[in-house]
Amino acid sequence: MEHFYDGQVKRYLNQFMRLMSGFGYKDAKGNLVQVPVRYGDMTRQVANVLKKNSENIVNSAPFIACYIKGVDYDRSRIQNPYHIDKMQIRERAFDEQGNEYINEQGENYTVERIMPTPYTLTFAADIWTTNTDQKLQLWEQIAVLFNPAMEIQTTNNFVDWTSLSYVELTATVWSSRSIPQGTENDIDIANLTFSTPIWITPPAKVKKMGIITKIITNIFTEPEGTVFSDNLSFGNKVATVNVTPGNLSILVLGNTAKLMKESDTLVGNEYVQVPVKTGVDINWFTLLDLYPGKFRSGLSQIRFTKPDGNEVVGYLTLNQNDDREMLINYEGDTLLNTPIADLTSTYSRGTVNAVINPQTYNPGTPDTDTRYLILEDLGNIDNQDGPDAWKNSDNTNFFAYANDIIQWDGTHWNVIFNSAERTDAVYITNSYTGIQYKWDGEAWSKSFEGVYDPGNWRLVL
Repeated sequence: MEHFYDGQVKRYLNQFMRLMSGFGYKDAKGNLVQVPVRYGDMTRQVANVLKKNSENIVNSAPFIACYIKGVDYDRSRIQNPYHIDKMQIRERAFDEQGNEYINEQGENYTVERIMPTPYTLTFAADIWTTNTDQKLQLWEQIAVLFNPAMEIQTTNNFVDWTSLSYVELTATVWSSRSIPQGTENDIDIANLTFSTPIWITPPAKVKKMGIITKIITNIFTEPEGTVFSDNLSFGNKVATVNVTPGNLSILVLGNTAKLMKESDTLVGNEYVQVPVKTGVDINWFTLLDLYPGKFRSGLSQIRFTKPDGNEVVGYLTLNQNDDREMLINYEGDTLLNTPIADLTSTYSRGTVNAVINPQTYNPGTPDTDTRYLILEDLGNIDNQDGPDAWKNSDNTNFFAYANDIIQWDGTHWNVIFNSAERTDAVYITNSYTGIQYKWDGEAWSKSFEGVYDPGNWRLVL
């Protein structure tokens, strides 16, 4: 995880110190004197300044020192740690020239809030006083407020679902001095302990919803080495850009997308498209300048259509080392799977527990409906004595071909996806890694990898 810091505990401490502020006492002349509040755990530099760099200076009193006494994980308030709450937010448009909001819709966002972590924060407030009357006045003003607690609010952001909490007085130590005091003259300190349930929140994911622009480039092949100029009109604006000749496509490999053009490269028995660099580079800046809307790293989307008609959605970030390559963060909700039922149609799902090599993997004692996509043949159909790790409960052998999906029903292994008989497109997800795979009738591959021709992909800017 990248470094982040939002000062959440610091905001709770600031709110607690404000809660302890504003109290005062009446001196012998009847004057009302306000008691200052300090952060108790001061730095050595500040302490030296207050003591004027001398050990003969006694701390002034009265004052209230606030500090954090402890932070403990609160298991009683734990909730589903994998829960993500989505909020749809629509802004009003802002007129920068008139410096005012107008009666039109502005930007649209989706905010994904990740479940925060519960903690119990223990505060302490030390009341330093020079006599008993000061202590009685301050304690009475503070104690009457906590019946049993006081609410605090750390932020005024309505998206923050952890901004509200409360402070509860849990314990009081009346004096730091022993009774009788004897000949010592230490400053009398009363210690108040408070408990506050808090949430520590990870960063939220903010996604911008924009205008969908269909990328279908009208670029015709010119002799190699020349530069083609394309003029596109949008309302009363005209954009002119120089691009590499050829029909633009994208090559998606893993979490990267590269711009491509047609090339006469023979692979096997067919011509394929490969990334090239001819004349002016085919880079993403050149292409994005053709279309309205502003590219925003991490918020702008790429959408490409799979052979089954479903779209895969990802969020784009430009590769700083190569402007012809975009990095993609995929939206998992768009990777739809093909449900696969077991032999009795009791269980139907589009996931497998893992993708394994059965010749080296030992399944141990699996749970009912455990499923594996196997990459090698399991057992030998001509060998009556198969591997012991894959035998059924009755000690019978089990055989399956590479690329099959097998399932444990509690007593026997079964082939629920026969790769030799399935020629249609099938999509399954490895629940262990979260990667989706596609069966094309011959082999399994990552479902979203491959070449996408013009018209089969688009941007959301």
